[in-house]
Amino acid sequence: MNRSRLRLVVGLFAAALVSPALAAEPSEAVLMADFFTGVLQIDVPAGDWSAKRYFAPDHTYRETGADGEVRGAWAVRDGKVCTTAQKPILSEDRVATYCNAILGKHAGDMWKDADPVTGNTVLFKLSAGR
Repeated sequence: MNRSRLRLVVGLFAAALVSPALAAEPSEAVLMADFFTGVLQIDVPAGDWSAKRYFAPDHTYRETGADGEVRGAWAVRDGKVCTTAQKPILSEDRVATYCNAILGKHAGDMWKDADPVTGNTVLFKLSAGR
């Protein structure tokens, strides 16, 4: 076996030994890091509604939006971040808990989702800084 092929085999063997450690999922704190130092802009164009949401490492959040200030708690469930308002603003198009696939997003990322009640498009943008 020539040297380059031997190095390749040794490298692949070493990678196989190390890969389980590298394959471990990042912690919640790592996945949410940019949310703790940034602001999540949420827009629902069809409903003419928007808000800015601020996450804290202690699993609380605050939100200022078209319907006033909301405070509540957040938790990770089934790979999504779920926010539950402490004093929910309930109406036919609003629920107390929303779950969105935002884990691992970074400052500068923009994405969309659907409102679980109305089906309307929800636009998200994570910005650095408070």
